[in-house]
Amino acid sequence: MTGGTRIRRRSLMLAGVAGAAALALPRPVQAQAKARGDYGFAPVQVAPGVWLIEGARQSLSPANGGAIANIALLETPQGAIVIDTGSTARMGAEIRAFADQRLGGVVTTLITHHHPDHWFGNAAFADAPLLSLGATALAARANAQGYSDALYALLGSWMSGTTPVPPAPRIETGRQVIAGRGLRLLPLCGHTQADLAILDEATGTLIAGDLLFLDRAPSLPDADLTLWQASLAQLGALSPAGTIPGHGPYHRSLAALTQTRACLAATDARLAQAAALGLSPAEAMAAGPVPEFARLGANPEEYHRSVSQRWSSYEDRALRKIRAA
Repeated sequence: MTGGTRIRRRSLMLAGVAGAAALALPRPVQAQAKARGDYGFAPVQVAPGVWLIEGARQSLSPANGGAIANIALLETPQGAIVIDTGSTARMGAEIRAFADQRLGGVVTTLITHHHPDHWFGNAAFADAPLLSLGATALAARANAQGYSDALYALLGSWMSGTTPVPPAPRIETGRQVIAGRGLRLLPLCGHTQADLAILDEATGTLIAGDLLFLDRAPSLPDADLTLWQASLAQLGALSPAGTIPGHGPYHRSLAALTQTRACLAATDARLAQAAALGLSPAEAMAAGPVPEFARLGANPEEYHRSVSQRWSSYEDRALRKIRAA
């Protein structure tokens, strides 16, 4: 591999990691906490025994310390079930401290998918089972070094001491009782090749990982939009009492599902139309996202990233239609 190739590959990785987490800010790292070098998390109980640490709706940056993904914790008599662990070892340690001090420790950790803002805090939970779908574990392991390089470059000192600890592919799906808490673990896909969604039976809360976004443009770098829409149909059939998306606020409705479904369809149609019109990628970017979704967090940056990373597939689709005609 040449030096130029390494630089280009690293640049793409940096852009991919940053864009995968680009959000609009709901709760920045508190100034005093940042001055101390910590996150100052204030978990909120959104349903009985269901705690949420809501991520900042920004791109990964030193200003937010990488705390951009939602973290959920479920109480059990034996300790917390932790769902995702964040972007840094320090973030994982603060989540763990809350679980130890308020929830009686940690019984197990579930990782929803392989994007690094959801599992790079795993080291703080390595003394209990760290579980994921099989394809998630494989993708996390395969991308660990590249993600680590990108996060160190993006977050600087916030990443101090962070070493990737990929989850194990040992999760049992379907209805499971973990430490007395009944869950439905759904093996889905579409945002990535393997996306775990969790329905808490006691409260009807759906913890959907990045299958759901709310008030934020969905991230598409590893997406299969047809499979994603099929997964959304399955989530809708659950009729949850409330949803915790991968990024965005908790809501006692299907608002996240409705918005995610509509935004995916609109973005797909816009890129397909741009390619069919023969626009260049630069022209497609200049056209901007669908106006209805232009003010979602991470737009227009997320739309620009979708063009840059997925344009060739839309050009191929347009050329096939031309040849068929």
